This record gives sequence, C-alpha cells and structure tokens, in this order.
Amino acid sequence: MKLTYNEKRQIEATMISIIQANPSGINTRILITNVHTNVSSRIPNANRHHIAGMIAWVVASTSSYLTIRTPGYSFIA
Repeated sequence: MKLTYNEKRQIEATMISIIQANPSGINTRILITNVHTNVSSRIPNANRHHIAGMIAWVVASTSSYLTIRTPGYSFIA
C-alpha cells in the first residue's frame, strides 16, 4: 500500500532523529527496525521496505553519509 506525503515525512523525521541520537553511527538494519517500531502504531501500513527505500533520501538531505561495511548491511554516520 502506498504511503501519503505526511506519512513519509513522519518516517523521515523519525529516521533523522534516530540517526542524530547515534552520532557514532548506526547499522541500517537496526535503524530500519527502530524506525518501524516507532511508527508502526501511527502508520499501520508502513513496512520495512517503505523505510528502507527512504534511506537514500535521508542521507542525501542531511549531512549523514552511508558506508558499506559488508554485503549484508550498511552503516550510517
């Protein structure tokens, strides 16, 4: 199911706050799980794929950077 503009902005704000709360960096799998846990009650049709798809947008719109550590996951700092 498609997310609305407001739902996407809520996910984006949650993702940015979690990234900022971890200044030494965070594993993208953990980030996705934490964001999903935080927004699942407010946005019931949001899934991990929606959140993962927004990582590139958040990295590009902030001063964060994406580091690929292994083929299985990445690291955002």
